[in-house]
Amino acid sequence: MDDRLSDRKKRVLKALVDSYISDPQPISSSAIQSKYMPEVSSATIRSELATLEELGYLVQPHVSSGRVPSSKAYRFYVDCMLDEGCGDVEIMQERFDKNFGSVEELVRNTAKVVSDATNYTSLMVFSGTEKVVVKEVKLVDLLDGNALVVIITDSGVLKDKMVGLPEGADGGYIEIAGKLLNSTFAGKNIAEIQHYEEPMERSFQAYRALFRHVVEMIEEYRTSRESQLYLEGEDKIFEYPESRDVDNVRSFVSIISKKEKLHDLVKGDGNVEFDVKIGDEESEDLKNMALVTAKYTIDGKEVGHVGVIGPQRMDYKKVMSVLRRLGGALDDGGDNDNG
Repeated sequence: MDDRLSDRKKRVLKALVDSYISDPQPISSSAIQSKYMPEVSSATIRSELATLEELGYLVQPHVSSGRVPSSKAYRFYVDCMLDEGCGDVEIMQERFDKNFGSVEELVRNTAKVVSDATNYTSLMVFSGTEKVVVKEVKLVDLLDGNALVVIITDSGVLKDKMVGLPEGADGGYIEIAGKLLNSTFAGKNIAEIQHYEEPMERSFQAYRALFRHVVEMIEEYRTSRESQLYLEGEDKIFEYPESRDVDNVRSFVSIISKKEKLHDLVKGDGNVEFDVKIGDEESEDLKNMALVTAKYTIDGKEVGHVGVIGPQRMDYKKVMSVLRRLGGALDDGGDNDNG
């Protein structure tokens, strides 16, 4: 909280940001006075605007023009001035009233819902794979010298893979191997399995290849999940006046094409409900843009992050309301046998 801002300065600042979010035109003191603060003189508002500009909250593009919010203004607006709003509840509830065959299907649908409800580009990333717990490892003898390895976790079927068996392996081998695999891996999360060390006993040698396959399958799953990022509504940026500036479009296209950078930006602080990154105060890649993200859970388990990326003057109230309501909808929609 900035102690230099009186209640009236905060009202002027909020009025200016609200107005600019609705219509990105520089705003004059007389416009604020007539629309938001009729009881305050235009001269007084003009003085407050000048002070807010000196404090770094406003920018005056041209000497004769009104002011526009700076990144600092949006940050104060998000941190101190937002009331809980109402998202488009009907469209969200409607879209989550059906079951989904997999987590991926649910995620793609969710990204579409968020993009439609906010009218910005949405993104979803998987995370928290280290906490996924292996419930069971199944071995199915294919009777041709191969076996199907199926790893089942508390999030569903993690992965299946056909592997070769040692020459002469029979039903007894499959049974013992299954027991050894489950005694070693069942009940452990992926983080623990990452640090798995092979037993050195001679009796274990016949099953070493199978154990390595399971560890490799889990590592492949972790790597592929953490690199998955879903985007929806990439063309939404062209619906806003900001797209008239070629540099803005170039920056936007650049950031959504850098998956690693987006992953880093999305991770944020795990202890907050929302993580809001505004303009180049957070990253040079977000110049004139903003990114709002929130954790999402399925069956009470953290699965990843959902977010919205758009112009710096995005409708934060609406975006945060949609993401807040999305949390409940996702948890309600997660009663499926998701893979």
